[in-house]
Amino acid sequence: MKAARYKRIVRSHGGKIAAGPSTFSKYASADLEGYVQLGHIKIRSSQVGIGAYTYIRSGTHLSFVSSIGRFCSIGSDCVIGQEKHTHPSSWVSTHPFQYEDGGNLEYRAEEALAQIGHDVWIGAGATVLAGVKVGTGAIIATKALVSRDVPPYAIVGGNPAKVIKYRHAEDIIVRLMDSEWWDLDTATLRELNLADPKKFLRSIESRTSRDKVNYRVVCLSQKGVKLLKSDRS
Repeated sequence: MKAARYKRIVRSHGGKIAAGPSTFSKYASADLEGYVQLGHIKIRSSQVGIGAYTYIRSGTHLSFVSSIGRFCSIGSDCVIGQEKHTHPSSWVSTHPFQYEDGGNLEYRAEEALAQIGHDVWIGAGATVLAGVKVGTGAIIATKALVSRDVPPYAIVGGNPAKVIKYRHAEDIIVRLMDSEWWDLDTATLRELNLADPKKFLRSIESRTSRDKVNYRVVCLSQKGVKLLKSDRS
């Protein structure tokens, strides 16, 4: 499928993809909810789900990652799901000559997949290693190397990344997580006081019903675009 037609189809479902099918490696695919925006990025994950309204800037690579939540902001030149076991560190040598081009050994690196929660902000040039879980509401500083799980609403930075502080008090974090506000449509959210978490929570907790929004999901790969039913939360 030509890039221009590919992009048009994605736009018709509320999304945007800068590079078209060249975004994906041969066996990679991504399930996108509505309004996802992808710059000139590279996706190697065999299947990654990306939640509504998330945007990813150019230069970023998605490698060993299974899911990225809704309302995430991912800067340029990041690596999400960086391999940790690319080379056999316990062998005599780490070089591939041992198992490639006639080598008599076999090496298969098995990687756990990274998971990114909802409303996560990842600064430019940050790296999240394979198998790491980044909690909802977390902030990862520019050029941080994240080698361990990040708690919800934590702000982390450095190499290796460490918790600097939390965005909110513990009771507010618990209530935000319980609210599952990312499941509401943006029109409803904009009616609430988003600049004041306490007022926001009082409003959302007083509601008798909270209808979850159901976004259309499109599956993208080198082969093309396919419409799926939404089952993400």
